[in-house]
Amino acid sequence: MTAMYLEGETVSLKIPNKEIASIFEDTVIIYFKSTADTAKIHNLIHAFWEGDEAEASRLISDLLWCTISYNDYHEDYYHAFLAGIFTGRGYNVESNKEKGLGRPDILLKDKRNRRAIIIEAKKSKKESDMDTDCDKAIVQIVTERYAEGLYGYTQVRCYGISFFQKQAKVKKG
Repeated sequence: MTAMYLEGETVSLKIPNKEIASIFEDTVIIYFKSTADTAKIHNLIHAFWEGDEAEASRLISDLLWCTISYNDYHEDYYHAFLAGIFTGRGYNVESNKEKGLGRPDILLKDKRNRRAIIIEAKKSKKESDMDTDCDKAIVQIVTERYAEGLYGYTQVRCYGISFFQKQAKVKKG
């Protein structure tokens, strides 16, 4: 899927399967086009680039509050939700594309500034599991060597994100 955004540049997004494509098209894109606070999304992306876990957690949770019924969706929804945040913002967004020994949930590339963000998302069964699930996501990024092949990038940030209902916890690796 290629989308055009205001400045005339394009961004590529690869959706791994029909379930995520359906969620993405039916829910995420519609939400972000019609109701998303673009300043909030800009601040969220800035928080990721700056490594501000607390601010990223707060902003994702705010966006979740306005978008989803957590009873209807599982980890795939949260995955598509994250892809929707980054799509159309001037970055190359890859979803579940093979890297290293596995497939990171989200790989965001800013080629102009030679930086990248790798995100692995987990859905927590209970709120008290969120820290542990973030840690598991970060371990997965490292053990599966998701950063391999990002030659020439001077900054690569890695994040584990856990979701519990309408809450998000972001941890950097």
